[in-house]
Amino acid sequence: MSWRPHAVIALAGAAASVGALAQEESTSWLPRPQIVLAPSTTVEPSGTMSSVGLIEDMDRQVTASEPGDKGHWVVAPVPFRNELLGVGIVVGAGYLYGASENASNARHSVAGAAGMYAEGGSWAALAAHRGYWSEQRYRTTTALATGELLYDIQIESGGAENKLSLRQKFSGATLQGAARVGANGWLGAGFLYGTTDVSVPSSTPPFLAGLIPPAEIDLANVLLNGEFDSRDNDLYPRSGHYAQADGLVAREEFGSDSNYESLELEWNAYRRFGEDHVLATRIAGKIVNGNAPFFALAWYGSGIDLRGYTPGRYIGETMVAVQAEWRWQATPRWGFVAFGGTGKVSGAIGDIDTDPWLPAGGVGARFRLTKALPLNMRADFAWGRDDSTFSLAVGESF
Repeated sequence: MSWRPHAVIALAGAAASVGALAQEESTSWLPRPQIVLAPSTTVEPSGTMSSVGLIEDMDRQVTASEPGDKGHWVVAPVPFRNELLGVGIVVGAGYLYGASENASNARHSVAGAAGMYAEGGSWAALAAHRGYWSEQRYRTTTALATGELLYDIQIESGGAENKLSLRQKFSGATLQGAARVGANGWLGAGFLYGTTDVSVPSSTPPFLAGLIPPAEIDLANVLLNGEFDSRDNDLYPRSGHYAQADGLVAREEFGSDSNYESLELEWNAYRRFGEDHVLATRIAGKIVNGNAPFFALAWYGSGIDLRGYTPGRYIGETMVAVQAEWRWQATPRWGFVAFGGTGKVSGAIGDIDTDPWLPAGGVGARFRLTKALPLNMRADFAWGRDDSTFSLAVGESF
């Protein structure tokens, strides 16, 4: 969705490895649920929800199902660890259906639900549906989400660095539609309506609380989206490109409490060297204009842009990040990576000096979870200009 970086429920975790599902036929009138691990995305509070994270991970390209296929139930438990929420788990369940009538590159329609819990008490819940229509030419996405996140952000004020603890409750709904463009592209539009209630502890000094005052905020956003995907595999790409553009327009006339716009762009490229090495590169950026709430601004270090910075330290109106990652599949089950990049934030909250570039680098290990699919558990250690992070998730970083 367009209110990222990988916001509130990227419940992305609750995804299903549909490629594996397509290889297995139901043996009874009631299909047996399959328990799988699937890619997870960092959960962060830059919006009311990000249901497409869940749906996109269920939405794998598959071979055509057998005639008479009644569909597939999947259950996905996904552990994660990030610097904002700490250790947590996402558990999702979904029903995949409808691909048997389509060509060999068809995608399943998906109905799913997921829940997330993290140490400290953060939680989220989501129900969503993505449907494909008219021989895969069109798709629709609907979602409902609610939850409560507890996290800290770092703000410099008066020459000192201060930690501000926030509690953010949210609920929202979205409806989106998209049309296929060529073999690898989609163009879509939609609408999101939600509310979020931000509060700070009563003990917070007034000068600090004033930077992000407690408020209940109504969100009413028009969403625009375009994507292009020519990757040879979405779990472990070795060649091809992936690009996405997300636009958001919030207006008081729609029911929003403020007027603002944002544009997010990302482009990933993959090149294979021999049988065991891949170079992955990424450019990402975000621009926010108008009176946007703090969680809709650009969060440096969120998701994967860039590892090595705790989300909530650098928040601004614009952000750009570039990085590269060398991936080595050393054995059939074990792999290793080295990555580095840099970026910049401007128009930051507080007095943080963001004029210099913010470099980061690190190393990571990968463990192949299943022989049938190139799906890795990843552990990454990263170092930034004034911070370091350790993250644990399922799936490649980008």
